[in-house]
Amino acid sequence: MQNIEQLARELGAALQLQPEYVRTVAAQEKNDADEGLQANMQELGLVRMQYQHEAAKGDAADEALMGEYQTKFQAIYDTLMQNPNMEEYQAATKELDAVVQYVSAILDGCAQGEDPATFEPKPAGCGGGCGSCDGCG
Repeated sequence: MQNIEQLARELGAALQLQPEYVRTVAAQEKNDADEGLQANMQELGLVRMQYQHEAAKGDAADEALMGEYQTKFQAIYDTLMQNPNMEEYQAATKELDAVVQYVSAILDGCAQGEDPATFEPKPAGCGGGCGSCDGCG
């Protein structure tokens, strides 16, 4: 087990050298430094807590107030998602997730007996039947 654990750690270190990882870390740092974005995130959390507090009242909850919270939450969320730093972060994490999923799929295939040297995972969402497919990567 120790050998495979060491290899996993080496793989993790190699992952952290990939451009997708470096881009994600840089985007996270920009998000952390963006005071407006951080203020919006805090406000979003506050509105979420207010909504949950009201919802916890059950039948006594004020539906109109909850609707106001939902509207406010959505407006703040939309503002967050339109922030250029957040857009960059979302794009970077999507790319990093794709790399991690690809590597994980290779490991899963090998655990199922596939040849580690030649196994190529199917693209995400591939059902295996090629009749209606536009082709694999």
